[in-house]
Amino acid sequence: MTKSKIFVYGTLMESYRNYNRYLKDRVTSIARAYIYGELYHLETHDCPAIIDGCDKVYGQVIVFTDDELHTVLNQIDEFEKYFFDSDEIIYERTAVEVHYLDNSTERLSFYKFINKEILVQEDAKYISSGDWGEYIGGLKRVP
Repeated sequence: MTKSKIFVYGTLMESYRNYNRYLKDRVTSIARAYIYGELYHLETHDCPAIIDGCDKVYGQVIVFTDDELHTVLNQIDEFEKYFFDSDEIIYERTAVEVHYLDNSTERLSFYKFINKEILVQEDAKYISSGDWGEYIGGLKRVP
């Protein structure tokens, strides 16, 4: 077994639907952190998207166990890439500077939204707080 570490800011965060689907029983640690960008809520698909920007966008750094082939991480990659059952790539895992609340930083992977046309199609809502969990008010949490 090996460990993987990613920054997540939406449905892969603890207690949300895709955390339970991909990560729940594999997580070894979770830390609150932020990156810089602009955060939107995609109404139709009930999920967030980050594009380039200067706002603090809050999420979690999740460390989880995976096999040597990174099977779990690869499954998440496939899910994120072709989200919405699209043939076009929607999100792409890329590196970003992650800022922890204790002022330390680390370069980690996260899923950047790359298909900006969907922001218009989805009537995306800008989240000025930079916190998707706060925006949806915890109402979408899965027990």
